[in-house]
Amino acid sequence: MTGRNAASRDPEQLKNLLVLREHARADALLRKDRRALEALLAPDFHEINSIGRFDREDLFDRLFPVLTLHEFTIEDPSIRITGEKSAVLSYRCYERLTVDGKPIDGTFRIFATYTSDGKQYRLSVWESRPVA
Repeated sequence: MTGRNAASRDPEQLKNLLVLREHARADALLRKDRRALEALLAPDFHEINSIGRFDREDLFDRLFPVLTLHEFTIEDPSIRITGEKSAVLSYRCYERLTVDGKPIDGTFRIFATYTSDGKQYRLSVWESRPVA
C-alpha cells in the first residue's frame, strides 16, 4: 500500500486496515506463528508493555518463546494520521495471556504506530498501558 492509495487518504479506510493488521498480529500470537508475526513488523519494531521494553530481536528471542496469548479483543478503535506514511491506531482491549507460566489478564489501552514502506503498513511501535 503506498501513500497515494485510497486507504492512505481516507482515515476510516486506514483505520479499518490497521484494525485488520492488529487482528492478524493477535492471531499470529495465538497460533504461535513466528513467520506471520515477522511479516507484520517493521525492521525497527519496538514493544512496550507491563513486562518491559522489547526491540524486534528481543521480542522473538526472549518474549515470543514464553508468551501464550489466550484472548484478545479490540474495542473503540480510533486513528490519528501522524504523517504521509504513518498513523497511530489506539484502542482499548481485554487481553488474557500467560508469560513464563504467569497468568496476566486485564483491560489495556493500546497505541499501535504503523508506518508504510511504500507497499504495506507495518507495525513500528506497540505500546500497552493498563487501564485503571
